[in-house]
Amino acid sequence: MPLAAYHLLHILGLILVYIGFGALLSNDSAKSAMKWHGTGLVISLVSGFGMLAKMGLFSALPTWVYVKLALWLVLGFLPVLAKRRVVKPSLIIVIAALIGVFMGYLGYTKSL
Repeated sequence: MPLAAYHLLHILGLILVYIGFGALLSNDSAKSAMKWHGTGLVISLVSGFGMLAKMGLFSALPTWVYVKLALWLVLGFLPVLAKRRVVKPSLIIVIAALIGVFMGYLGYTKSL
């Protein structure tokens, strides 16, 4: 598969993650939101590792990849904080947006 296809799948996965956030924080059912969110997380993870393999970076992962993996885990855990009302929904949106911007920066520059 070409690198561009992995890139598009990666972006699609992240769009689904944020659709899940929106559905979770609106009046939609949490179960439906978690489906979108979880599907997006899986697609972004698999396509991200596909891109790394295609670029020849899979054998020795750079530091920025580990940072993105840690932030991916945080994105995966944020709905739990929102659902249990540990953190205000508006703050969840801000945190998720900032994480998304920083992950985009890391992916674009491939440096830390």
